[in-house]
Amino acid sequence: MDDVDFQLLETILYEPQFGFYLLNLHLNRLTQSASYFSKQSNSKLSFASCTASEFREFIKDKLQESVSLVGNDKTQRIRLTINKQGIPTITTTILPSSDSPLQEPVKIVLDTQPTQSSNTFLYHKTTHRDIYNNARIRAGIESNKDLFDVLLYNEKNEITECSIANIAIECYDAEKNIKFWKTPKIECGLLGGVMRSHLIDNGEIIPGVITLDEIKIAQQV
Repeated sequence: MDDVDFQLLETILYEPQFGFYLLNLHLNRLTQSASYFSKQSNSKLSFASCTASEFREFIKDKLQESVSLVGNDKTQRIRLTINKQGIPTITTTILPSSDSPLQEPVKIVLDTQPTQSSNTFLYHKTTHRDIYNNARIRAGIESNKDLFDVLLYNEKNEITECSIANIAIECYDAEKNIKFWKTPKIECGLLGGVMRSHLIDNGEIIPGVITLDEIKIAQQV
């Protein structure tokens, strides 16, 4: 891992009336990745010597300081990176208060080649995004404004994720006569997004395997 130039990365929404959106899930993911890469690295990351709770409190303090500088009354998108020495860098973007998730359907295309699920960087959010950037290049997203994203799959022809988001499909259980939403399980080779974790915890989606054949006949994605 020492020969790859990367930083840990989190993108967090701050809203004046609610605070940091899903902050605990962001911190959980960040702490787990910090611990993993600290153990893999020959030159230990500096925060490896502190406890997980100390690391979380340190990051929370830095986030609050950054928000306060811009203004606690402003909705902000916060980009947090942490380098291999454990030094955080925080940048903020002020968002309009009406900024909301996409409501209209968008067009995504299937990648033209599989992604190897053994790649470590699929499981951690970092600035090393070659896998996703290359998939977007193959799909021609930058030159085709009608395309929103590219859908990745692994060497077993199992759907994994899009280049900037997790994915779920609506399924039907004929035996129970119910509809439910299924999202690819982590073992397929993907980043566990915080919203994905939130929806799983609330029982709104379930993790499993989604094949290429399933995605082609899915009623809703």
